[in-house]
Amino acid sequence: MSHERRNHYRILHVQPEAPPEVIKSSWRALMSRLHPDRGGDHEHAALLNAAYAVLSDPEQRRRYDQTLRRPARGATAVFDATDWLSARVCPFCRHAFAGAAAPGLRCSACDSPLGPPPAVPQAGSELIGRRRGERFARDVDSRLRLPAEAGERLVRLRDLSLTGLALVSAARIPIGTPLRLTADTFDTVAITVACRAALPVFTVHARLLTLQLLRSGRGVYVNARA
Repeated sequence: MSHERRNHYRILHVQPEAPPEVIKSSWRALMSRLHPDRGGDHEHAALLNAAYAVLSDPEQRRRYDQTLRRPARGATAVFDATDWLSARVCPFCRHAFAGAAAPGLRCSACDSPLGPPPAVPQAGSELIGRRRGERFARDVDSRLRLPAEAGERLVRLRDLSLTGLALVSAARIPIGTPLRLTADTFDTVAITVACRAALPVFTVHARLLTLQLLRSGRGVYVNARA
């Protein structure tokens, strides 16, 4: 079996930046189909359990992640959208920018926002304002762009927090794909961490890399728990 197949993240069908709840959900879904008691393969089930044992433990996961960062001899560097801040490249189109990323800064090539999301509040779900303004609406139409596509897709935003989003798409979006999502109240670049079939559509979860609020004058709120 190849080293790629034994990569714990690939075994569980999640990205290296996936949050614990996504890893757990993926493990449960896979085990529900591949458990030996349900006709699955014993070796595959053992790999799933071994991968989950490592990735569900914060310290074991930290040490494992360190081993993944060691480049193989003769390996070619691969663009990592989650490392865009240190690389100083747009996480959506990879165009280089000068200086430090900051709120209001946009990519000169694709116009994507280059400001990191605000820190998650310690209490409550307020982002801007004092409960006098609007909240980001759920279940609203949004415009989705993918790096390999020239046009836009219309998708349905299900939820948006300071760290991630969930949307419904008519087509599958591969895990690890950077995406840009725009609506009336925000513009963001995120990276896909999960995509599940809920036929005839797909439920997509992504982690925010950048975020610009477009209507913050009256106060903007998001759900800080998701």
